[in-house]
Amino acid sequence: MSMALYAVRHHPFPRLLDLKLPGIRVERRKCTTSVVAFTDDVTIFVTSAADFAIIEEAIRLYEGASVGRLNPQKSKAFALGSWCI
Repeated sequence: MSMALYAVRHHPFPRLLDLKLPGIRVERRKCTTSVVAFTDDVTIFVTSAADFAIIEEAIRLYEGASVGRLNPQKSKAFALGSWCI
């Protein structure tokens, strides 16, 4: 039961990001992916510097509506692509 409750509480955060961010296209698929989430690990695909404002707003909304908090010591960012040079 606790896993189901966690999923219900956690689901709005990646869903909001998936709706707001443009995401990346994987292989030749028509759809894009913005977020991959597994339990409490979330990977967000950032495609431009403007995406960071969307992510910050989503974190603020999620933290305000739940008991979940982002842990900066456990967070990492990897810059990939020509836009981040």
